[in-house]
Formats: sequence, structure tokens, C-alpha cells
Amino acid sequence: MKNNTERKGLVINILSLISFVILWHILVLLAREQIFNIPFMKMKDLPTPLETWYALVGSMFTHTYGPGFTYGIFDHIKASLVRVVQGGVLAFIIGVPVGIGIGYSRLIHNILNPIIEIVRNMPPMAWIPLAIFILVTGGSIFIVFIGVVFPIILNTIYGVRSTDARIIDAARTLGASEAQIVAKVLIPSAFPSIIAGLRIGFGVGWMAIVAAEMVIQSPVGLGYFIWNMGDLGRYAEMVAGMIVIGVVGYIMNISILLVQKRFVKWVD
Repeated sequence: MKNNTERKGLVINILSLISFVILWHILVLLAREQIFNIPFMKMKDLPTPLETWYALVGSMFTHTYGPGFTYGIFDHIKASLVRVVQGGVLAFIIGVPVGIGIGYSRLIHNILNPIIEIVRNMPPMAWIPLAIFILVTGGSIFIVFIGVVFPIILNTIYGVRSTDARIIDAARTLGASEAQIVAKVLIPSAFPSIIAGLRIGFGVGWMAIVAAEMVIQSPVGLGYFIWNMGDLGRYAEMVAGMIVIGVVGYIMNISILLVQKRFVKWVD
């Protein structure tokens, strides 16, 4: 029964994507023939799905033109992913201890919570001017860090505070130190929430890195690629880059979700 439901869901997903592509193609053709157009949009300037596919294939690899060359999409993906991973790892290293401290200690909560509550309401994009004018290097990584760290902190706090107090009391009764309670009780209990925060954070970080690369003008990266292609009027390549961003983000989300489900199953 479950397998049949999953198959039906997969078929619906595929049909939905095919329908979207067909509708996209029809709308562009109608706009080019001046039969129909969506208000406030230049539909005729959009590439068709087939044009986008050709642009994607043609942009995948690095091309050399005499002494010069242009990066391929694979190079842009790699550069963006490296920045996201670096910023995400840094956010994980800092966010988890901060979240555990705030969730477990009333003193640490009183010290850090007001600062975190103010700073977390500043969107990652608001930090771009600081990254450009103040930071010497690593501006894009810093923007990713800002996007990832707060979901990790908040979910870690939630996971710590959701830990059964009776388990903590039992550990103390058996003579466990505070460090042992944190390491052997709080972290295992909060880990599913930490993974959920990492998943949300990487989603925010992936969106942030694209915007940061557009503004900071990194020499290579998906955000830079999209902005550069749009600036050159190569809209098929631009749309292809946008689709790549969505696909890579989807794969990242699914990967973390699978890890999360596996861990939650292990806990149960």
C-alpha cells in the first residue's frame, strides 16, 4: 500500500514538472507571436525550455578563447558549494555550543539571548555592505555563516529544552558531571533538532550565497554567473543557471533530510 502511494506521488511529481515545462514553452511562443502576454512581463525575451537546455549544455564546461577563458557551470557550482560548506561548517562549530549553552544555562541565556534576538532579525543580505567594505576576505563565506548559524542555534536551544528533565536528574543522581550530562544526555537528545536546524540553515545559506556572489562580484560562482549572463543579455544561460541553483539546493535539502530521517530512526 505504501509503495503504491509513493509511486502515485512520483508520477504526479513528474507530470507536474512536464506540465510546467509545456506551459512555459507555450507562453513564450504565444508572447513571441504577440498573441498573449502576461502583464508587466517581457515573456518574448524569455528562452524556451529547449533553448535553456542548449544553453545549459553549452555552458557546462570551461571554454578557452586564446589567452582568455570562461568558467563552466560545474566550476561555478563547485565554487558556490565550497563557500556554502565553509560557512556552514563554521556556523555548526559556533552555533551548536552557543545553542546548548543558552538552552541549558539560565545565565548564558540572559547574557546572549538579547544579542541573538536582535542580530538574527537582520537578514543575511543586510550584512553584504559590511562584507564588502569591512572584511578583507571571505565576505561570501561570512554571509553564508550568518544565514546558517541562527537556525542551528534556535533548533539546538529547542532540542536541549525538549530533553526530558527526569533523564538529566537521573544522570545527576548517578554522579554524572555537568560536562558528562551535556555530552551524553543533552547532545544525543538534541541532535535531531540540530540536524533540522542545519537543514533549514543550509537552505538559507544557499540562497544567501547566490545573492552575495551577485553583489560582491566573485570571479566565479553561480550568483556571479547569473548576474553576468543577464548583464550580457544571454537570458538562456541566465535561466539555465537559475535552474541549476534550484536543482543543487534541492539535492542539498534531500541529502540532509535523508541523514535526519536515518538519525531519528536510530534514536527511536
